[in-house]
Order: sequence, then structure tokens, then C-alpha cells
Amino acid sequence: MFEAARVYHAGRVRADAAVLVERGKVRAVYTTRAATRRARGPSVRKIDLGDCLLAPAFVNAHAHLELSGLEGRVARGRSFADWIRALIAARGARTPEQMVQDARVGAERLLATGTTLVGDIDSTGAITTAARGLPLVVRRFREALDAGDGTRVRAVMKRLAAPRVRRARFHEGLSPHAPYTISARLWHELGSFARARRAHVAIHLAETRAEIDWLSAGRGPLARILKHAPMESGLTSIARAGLLGPRTLLVHANHVTREERAQIAASGAAVVHCPGTHRFFARESFAAREWLAAGVPLALGTDSLASNEDLDMGRELALFAASQADLAPEEAFACATRHGAAALGCPGITGEIAPGSSADFAVHDVGGARGAAALATLVHGRSRLVATFVRGVQVGPQTPL
Repeated sequence: MFEAARVYHAGRVRADAAVLVERGKVRAVYTTRAATRRARGPSVRKIDLGDCLLAPAFVNAHAHLELSGLEGRVARGRSFADWIRALIAARGARTPEQMVQDARVGAERLLATGTTLVGDIDSTGAITTAARGLPLVVRRFREALDAGDGTRVRAVMKRLAAPRVRRARFHEGLSPHAPYTISARLWHELGSFARARRAHVAIHLAETRAEIDWLSAGRGPLARILKHAPMESGLTSIARAGLLGPRTLLVHANHVTREERAQIAASGAAVVHCPGTHRFFARESFAAREWLAAGVPLALGTDSLASNEDLDMGRELALFAASQADLAPEEAFACATRHGAAALGCPGITGEIAPGSSADFAVHDVGGARGAAALATLVHGRSRLVATFVRGVQVGPQTPL
């Protein structure tokens, strides 16, 4: 049984609470001292976390772990198209073996900073090997794109037809990269593929205005590297393929209309925001409040180290909170935990401390802050991560508890 001065449970910080863990799952949460005393017994092992906050571990809803070796190697450039060119060149210089190692380093960094569930965009298969033996829960989104060249469709679909990985804490998914890199023919095939497998899907959408300009009018910087603009919005392409629904995760969604936001909300899809990447590209303010008010689950992610300084979700949460002053700490924290777990198809598995959930916890030193102030200390990056537990077993950082 885990006992702490503070436990974050059911949307609030509980004083002197305890969490009973059995076979890697939360069996019960005790929110009063009297209930905790009654639950103790000779067969119950007590783990006293002291004057800390026990909270759900973080969820990183969007990462590219195979790109973790590109930290500091991809310049922002004058346009998004410049950055894409630089990214392609830098990634092309990495060997498959290096990318597996890069993904491993990225996965280990997630665990070391309190994240136990990640949605990873995988274009090479690197995460399949890299995550082996790690306690990280992975939703692997296998990336698909043909850069608008319909002659590549057969090869793309053949690669996707490879056997799925069947491993504990490893879940499959599909990632049609973005509307500007998918031909009409490939959209059709991917839609059929996803429906047949009831796949969870992650798609980059409306990340830049350059994307909007090219998709709708075939103009702008992307016109220099892409051909055959569809002359329609990215959301229209996604919906036509039958890929807009409750198992869909839309990444970035920085430039959508009011009507598109309503359409996304009605579909049950979720949205992922990546604060560090948003800052890297010096983008305008993200409309978090509008998404939440529309009823859209909003999750947080790190994106890749090609466009971010770290894979630390605590840092992402602090950047998010600093940029969204109108959000309460509880709302911001849900975006880094519960919303992400639901968006990745793992609600109740992790992202919260509740009976039946996996005992995936993070322990934070909040400097003696109590009640709501304790959560605010964590959300605004003023706490220190003490330990991370997966299924009730400590996996990091270094000091055993």
C-alpha cells in the first residue's frame, strides 16, 4: 500500500491518503486517515512516500521517438518547407541501427521523467525493437504516406500488412502522416485498412498556414516540394476516407475554422497539442480553451527532438500552463494524463489513479505545498520528480523508495 501526504485522485488532491495495489493494479483508494488505518494489516506491505504528492504518471500522446538522435541537428529555417527538407536530410543520414538506438534513448527518457504511456509515430519499425524489455506502454502508430504519388500505394499497403506485434503493453495503430502527404488513392486504401482493423489513428492536421494554402489552393512554400494539391481542406480528406471518429487523434490542429472544430467535436475525435514544438516554431497562441469548451478531449505530447528541446512531459505541462493562463491546474493536468490515455485508447489503464487502473504513478516533491497549491506546483514545473512506478514497481529515477 502506497501512503503519501497527498494523493491526486478524482480531480483533487487528497491529504494523508493511500492507494492499495494488488497484482500491478489499483485495488482501492483510501482518502481518509481512518480508512487507511482500517486497510492496514499484517499482509499489507506499506510504502511510505512521505511529504510528497502521488499522482498519475504522465501520458505523452504524440512523439517520434525514432528521431531522438536529431536533437539540435535540424534548423527551423525560414519556412516549414525548409524545416521539412532539413529533417529529411538529417533523418536520411541515420542508419536503421542508429534509429533503433535513438528510439531506445527516447523511450528511456520518457520513463526517467515520469511518463509511462506514449503514442509513437513509427516510420521504420524502430520502436518495436527499442521498447522491448521496457515497462513503457506504447501505442505504435505505423506511419503511411506517399507524398501524393499514387504509384507508391501498393508498397505502402504491403508494408502495413506485415504481422502486428503482439506483446504486453504494446498496442498497434495507424498514422496517415498528414493530408498534404497522402494521395486520394492512398486515403481510400488507408480508410479501408483502418476500418477492417478498427485501428486507432493519428494524423497531423492543420499544423501550419502553409499546409492550408497548399491543400486548398495549391500555392505557397509547400508547392515547391509537393504536386497535385487536392483543392480541399485536410479535414475533408480525412472525413471522406472514413477516418474521422472516436478512435482518431488529430495532431496540432493549429489552424481550423469554427465549423471544423464543431465537426471534430461531433465526431468524437481527440486533439494533441505539443507546447515545446509550438514554441520552437514561434507559433501563435494555441486555442486550448476553445477545444475544451467544444467538448474535444485535448491531450499533450512532445513531438520529436527535431523540433523540441526535451521529451520531458513535466516541461511540456509547464509550458502549456504558462501559455494558457485561463486554464485551472486540474484542467491542464488532465491534458497531460487522463485525456491522453483516452485519446490513445487506454482509458482506465493509465492516466489516473482509480480502482482497476494500472498502478502507474509519479511521485513529486512539491515543497510542502498542500491542497490545490500542491497540484499547481506540479503543473507549473516547480516540483521535483522523486520516483516513477509502473504496475507498482519503481522504474525511476534512481533513489529507491
